[in-house]
Amino acid sequence: MPMIAVDEIKRQALALGLKERVLLAESLLNSLPPVPEEWSEAEELAEAERREGEIETGHVQALHDGEFWERIEARRRK
Repeated sequence: MPMIAVDEIKRQALALGLKERVLLAESLLNSLPPVPEEWSEAEELAEAERREGEIETGHVQALHDGEFWERIEARRRK
């Protein structure tokens, strides 16, 4: 679907009332594939170690929780 169409759908969805947006969001979420099973403890540990390695090597920069939430809010406002 072209980005213009997605932008138009988004514009129209945001113009709906609260109840209608909730129903739409629920419908969209229900249309997604199921969330994979929970990770095993070994998978969680491997992911934590991978992320720690990315921070230690400088591939990513850690954020304080306040900065993290500020970025989330900024994305929501777009």
